[in-house]
Amino acid sequence: LKPVQSGSFREPCCPQLEAAMVAQAPMFALQAATPLRQLRRVSISDASSIGVERLGQGLVLRAHVFGGMPRDRRSSSPGVAVLTASSVFMLAGRWQESVGRGRRRTARCSRGGAAAAGEEKSAVVIGAGPAGLAAALMLAKDDWNVVVVERTSDPASYDPSRGFMYLIDGRGQRCLSELNPNLLGGLQAASVSMMETKIGILTPKGLQATVNPMKDKTRNSYWLPRHILVSLLLEEVRSNSRIKLIAGAKLTSIHQGSHGGVDVQGSSEGESWAVRGSLLIGADGMRSQVRTQMEEWDGNRGRFVPEQFDSPSAGLRYKVLTLPSTFKLEVDGGMQDLASDCMYSVRGAASTGSKLKFGLIPVRADFGSRTANLITKPEDTLWEVSDVAGLRAYARQQWPHFPIEELVPESELVRFAQDRGGYFPKPQLSPGAAWAGEPKDGVSPAVAIVGDALHCFPPDIGQGVNSALEDVMVLRDALRAHAHGGAAGAAVQAYEAARMPDAAALVEMVCFSAPFQYSQSPWRSRFWTVSFLGRFLLNKALPSIFDLPTFLLVQRSELPYREVLRRGRRGGPRRGGGGGAPLTHCLS
Repeated sequence: LKPVQSGSFREPCCPQLEAAMVAQAPMFALQAATPLRQLRRVSISDASSIGVERLGQGLVLRAHVFGGMPRDRRSSSPGVAVLTASSVFMLAGRWQESVGRGRRRTARCSRGGAAAAGEEKSAVVIGAGPAGLAAALMLAKDDWNVVVVERTSDPASYDPSRGFMYLIDGRGQRCLSELNPNLLGGLQAASVSMMETKIGILTPKGLQATVNPMKDKTRNSYWLPRHILVSLLLEEVRSNSRIKLIAGAKLTSIHQGSHGGVDVQGSSEGESWAVRGSLLIGADGMRSQVRTQMEEWDGNRGRFVPEQFDSPSAGLRYKVLTLPSTFKLEVDGGMQDLASDCMYSVRGAASTGSKLKFGLIPVRADFGSRTANLITKPEDTLWEVSDVAGLRAYARQQWPHFPIEELVPESELVRFAQDRGGYFPKPQLSPGAAWAGEPKDGVSPAVAIVGDALHCFPPDIGQGVNSALEDVMVLRDALRAHAHGGAAGAAVQAYEAARMPDAAALVEMVCFSAPFQYSQSPWRSRFWTVSFLGRFLLNKALPSIFDLPTFLLVQRSELPYREVLRRGRRGGPRRGGGGGAPLTHCLS
């Protein structure tokens, strides 16, 4: 090559030579069969393997570049570049022996825990819920090859007995935007903005509608069904060539491989399969098989046995009725629409026993259906009903102003009557979030858990999916921070150190922030609501002294959970204490 001045490019003496000079270390130019004028400058940190070799009279830096650039600027081909003498001297110590012998010899260093020189990074994700799919997309964006293993045959299927709704706040939105800005756009297009949601209370006396009295105009959240969010993520996963999905899978074993990584074996549709990776991510829920395996590998010391905590909402039972997205009811002597983009609380009117409330969460009208949630004490007489006749009798006594038998088909009444529903779990937290084994052949097996596998709790403050997506972001940051010269084992340990304080704070605040919104104890609910409203008004009057209740503070996604807890503990200046309540309950 002809020498050039620092900071300038010059046409090589051989037109076919895929090489160019660059200005200063640690930058080099990447040539991928493009004209010289289109050469780009790429950081050495974007190379998964680098090495020096002698080519003619010059020293050449070869780099396999897998990440660090936008998708439309990546090349799957190795790039070749020539460094200035000053740049070479910075690297000469590492490859002095190879260069001095004057023959091709490459010394490599791995990035992000790649299994060996020249090998691409591989990971296995167990679970294809929002956290698992987001983790797979985040890894693929950083050029990991990922296999996602999912128990169900269709991760985006709709389960009418659950019908979970998500409220995606700033934490979840930030993750989706990082994955792909189009994902956030898809979320917004498929959801109902909390900023625009009205609240309606339906009683035998009529329908009372009001605007959200406590909405924060600087922050917006979005309501959408769980299966819609999973569908958005799943579409992105299926379009990504670095991700493979194994659905309908039954795990048979998770073990450390002889290569130093993790081997996962199972079957799907009668066929056996086996996958391996240097990184394993457990996004497989509160009864995580991955977490159980981590405990065994850790010597059964209890570091991955979840700790459970008491909460007034733990153990409550729920069941879900599927309604049309928009329908009319006779209210105050006339027919009135119950719009799909409004939130409704349908109050019970039973003369004896508990008065149960249906909670209707907003949804887009074009979905065609919406869910009505019932949440009760475990011993409520509702659970003695198991047929349509009994359901009709119960409903007429409890909700004479809300004739469900006229709103849904017979088949839905049958399903709802027979459905045994589910239980709110106790808040639980795994003491550990990551495990790293001893390296073999230069590879250290690494395992991390995210979402419900790490922290699980009742839906009191709407942070289940948002905290899970934030887990993925923290793991991503840890993997990137340990990209140079470190293995995935060091990265997952850094993830654990960074995430556990916030995970512990989140589980603690769930125990007191909004547990009485379900009217399981009417007098305690009233007392607690008064406390919440009192703290809210104190914050308005004396914001420099009193913080908001934790339910409102947690919606400030820029605050770490540990800071929300610090401010929200009971008693003392700048501590909201007493928690907070969802808006439907504040209007009780």
